Amino acid sequence: MNKYRILIADDEPYVARVLKLVLQQEGYKVACVNTGREALEVFAGLQPDVVVTDVKMPHLGGRELVEAIRAMDDRNDIPVVVMTSTLESENREWVHELGNISFLGKPVSPRDLVRLINGYFLHSQAS
Repeated sequence: MNKYRILIADDEPYVARVLKLVLQQEGYKVACVNTGREALEVFAGLQPDVVVTDVKMPHLGGRELVEAIRAMDDRNDIPVVVMTSTLESENREWVHELGNISFLGKPVSPRDLVRLINGYFLHSQAS
């Protein structure tokens, strides 16, 4: 089992469950929440190595979540994977503006997510 922690924020419980199971099979410690607000509450205690978030969630969307995390986290380079079923150009723009964020369109392939997250850690171990 590896030591990496992942926080998943998605208001679709089925999506979060599937992604959690796949990532746990890869050896990651995974916490799931259903809103951006819950993600912020869990973030400080968990200190995840990667955050996976949906864009459209009640109470606090993915963009606001990422901005809040970046404002409160001194690591400021924590990798974030943003998932959305909308392919609006405005979503792609802010993702690129904030940096160290990857974009995955929904439905998300669990294999693609695993490959992406594994890549973060392979890259950081090589540095």
